[in-house]
Amino acid sequence: MNKILLNIAAGIFSLLVCFFLTEASMRIYYHLKPNYEYEMWRYAAELKRPLPDKKLPFAHVPSKSGHYYGVTITTNHLGFRDQEISADNLEESKRILVLGDSFTLGWGVPFKDLFTTKLEDLLNQDRARSRYKVINTGTGNYNSIMEVELFKKYGLSLNPDIVILMYFANDMEPTPEVPVYGYGLLSHLYLPGFMMERSENLRRRMDRSNQDELMTYYRSIYSPDSVAMEMNSGAIKELMHLCAQQGIKLLIVNIPEMRRLSSYPFGFITKHIQNLADEADIPFLDLMPLFIPYAERGQQSLWVSPTDPHMNSAANLLTADALYKKLKTERIVQ
Repeated sequence: MNKILLNIAAGIFSLLVCFFLTEASMRIYYHLKPNYEYEMWRYAAELKRPLPDKKLPFAHVPSKSGHYYGVTITTNHLGFRDQEISADNLEESKRILVLGDSFTLGWGVPFKDLFTTKLEDLLNQDRARSRYKVINTGTGNYNSIMEVELFKKYGLSLNPDIVILMYFANDMEPTPEVPVYGYGLLSHLYLPGFMMERSENLRRRMDRSNQDELMTYYRSIYSPDSVAMEMNSGAIKELMHLCAQQGIKLLIVNIPEMRRLSSYPFGFITKHIQNLADEADIPFLDLMPLFIPYAERGQQSLWVSPTDPHMNSAANLLTADALYKKLKTERIVQ
């Protein structure tokens, strides 16, 4: 009996040693060679917290900072990647609240280069004192439903004068389910991130046999009779209603799928969000025409890295300029 227990204990000890050695190896490996999938996982594990809300299952941890994909991301007390906000510094400012996902967050982009930061600079460049405050609420992996819930939970209390909804193709995706219990453990382990990265790489290799996989996926969730379409449209219409009810000006902006800028095949996605805006007489801006000239030079010139198609600093600057001109043209700002 004692021998059996000893063997079991030895087996458990061996497994623990293997686990800790593997964990240590992963920490060294990713410190020396960071990559997109793992860094995005680490951002989610360290800078997000689960919430007991099916429509808003997670949000940023307030007042926390981390270094991801070569860039420092720092949140304020509301969990936004922005400067600290108080009643004093908002009192005499026109408030522009920007909703969006990781493109709005500015994944892989320094804070000073974010389109929200640049837009605020443009709006205040000819003024003796700051009159406009652009508030960035972008959160990685958010969809339209979650963005609207965040607006209801935090955004409305800031009394914005203007709301900008930054829409991207995958904002149609369903809201993920996030386990509340055990989530904190992930922030202390590297091995789950490694396993996720390996599975993602395997999926990509398998998908190379089907070059239309991305198109097939988007067609399925953008089907007129899909549940995703109904929920996405409902969330955006709710945002429109809330803004109209509160006297808030709204601008809807379409961010194109940056992986397929040449011979752009996702016009049906643009049509979806533009139709919603047109039906409600909401100003709409499509960034696709802005990026077309750069597609000819190589669309990766607008990417954060050759393996990460998030908008880089140059694309953020172009976006800020386009937003500034649109806000002026539509007389949303004076």
